[in-house]
Amino acid sequence: MTNNVMKLHIFDLGPIKNAEIELGDITLFVGKPNTGKSLAMKALFYSLHCPDNIIELRGGPLELRDNSFLQHFTIDWEKTRENYKSFIRDSLPEGEFKLEPVNFSDFIFSQKLGYEERYVPIHLPPMYFPEKCSDKDIKRLRSSLSNTIYEISVNGDEGKVKVEADISDVKKTCLKDKETLSSLSLTLVEVAQRQVNNQYCKRFKERLMEKGIYAINYLNYSRIFFTFYNLLFQGEVGSLNGSNKFDLRIYELVKPLLKGQLKYIGEKLVYVEGDKVIPWEDVATSVLEIVSFLLSIKDDGLILYEEPETYLHEELQLLMAFVLYALSSFNRIVISTHSQTLFYAIAHLSMLRPTKEELKELFEDLKVKDYEALAKAIEWANRKEVKVRIYHFTEGEVKEVSVDDAVKGMPGTIDVLEKEFKWFSSLHSKRLFGEGP
Repeated sequence: MTNNVMKLHIFDLGPIKNAEIELGDITLFVGKPNTGKSLAMKALFYSLHCPDNIIELRGGPLELRDNSFLQHFTIDWEKTRENYKSFIRDSLPEGEFKLEPVNFSDFIFSQKLGYEERYVPIHLPPMYFPEKCSDKDIKRLRSSLSNTIYEISVNGDEGKVKVEADISDVKKTCLKDKETLSSLSLTLVEVAQRQVNNQYCKRFKERLMEKGIYAINYLNYSRIFFTFYNLLFQGEVGSLNGSNKFDLRIYELVKPLLKGQLKYIGEKLVYVEGDKVIPWEDVATSVLEIVSFLLSIKDDGLILYEEPETYLHEELQLLMAFVLYALSSFNRIVISTHSQTLFYAIAHLSMLRPTKEELKELFEDLKVKDYEALAKAIEWANRKEVKVRIYHFTEGEVKEVSVDDAVKGMPGTIDVLEKEFKWFSSLHSKRLFGEGP
């Protein structure tokens, strides 16, 4: 949990005309479909996301020296701004949004970095050479540029990249040809461009860490499909990128939601019920949802969770609400939901702050196992007095709802329930007593 105040401002973004959303330790977005809940979630994510290939460099002169190249460049801020705007347009509808006190857009266009680094590129972009370059010349140039150290230095808008390369046996007619020099210049600028972009992302991540955000976990609608794919092919894919690794502390919290257990057999994560390993193709969708959540969450991060209830029945929705409330003591969490159960549980946990003994009554009544860690974490969240904020999205408006009002029922949903019960009550009376006058 962090004391840093964070506010999201939105103007004319999709159905949202104007909104100011201050994040609590746990923040709920509620409302009918197509009122902007997911858009607000995406605006949060993209405010804190550093995209690849946004920085654009403009190449300067390429100096050819004995067994070395020196490529000068300038950061093209106008083109970089166009790249960023294009990236946002591809991700969100027209509109404006801004997260305070930190967001990527403000950061990248206000920072002038100064640094030096040495690196070996993982791969080089394609290079094109004129006919006067023999196959031997081309092979030597590519090999030399692929297996050497690049030295890059940046000072504000200007920079240069120096490459030591063994090109002594490359014919001068090839090496000094205008087309060759142009191809080499484009290659060196593109390599430098990737590194400069990475440096801006690294510095922005450091800025987020200063604000207490060490990770951004965005669980969108397609989460379980990606999780299923990684689990299905984890021997080939998942273990390479860490997608089958989870935090043991958080696993202890979600245990009550799982009938079985998660274990590793070698490098593979498996789901076990009793003494039987259940293939991932055969596990329940609710298990995939819970495992997807577990694999996505890291300590001290910002969790953006779209509709946790999607694949969970009522009891699991209730328990997931308890898990999210517990996690909000050391993560910031934003949830969009249509679930009255999840909404109602979080609001009441915030208001009533139950003790471990009181939680035990409910868990044992539900016949929940392995709840000790979760009960303890909820009590810890109560002591830290986590702040719950609730925002109701309607056509064009976003209004904050107090916890006191929230315990009366989810806005929009409670009205429907009252009408539903009134209608059913009327039908019941008709069935018992006949038609009225």
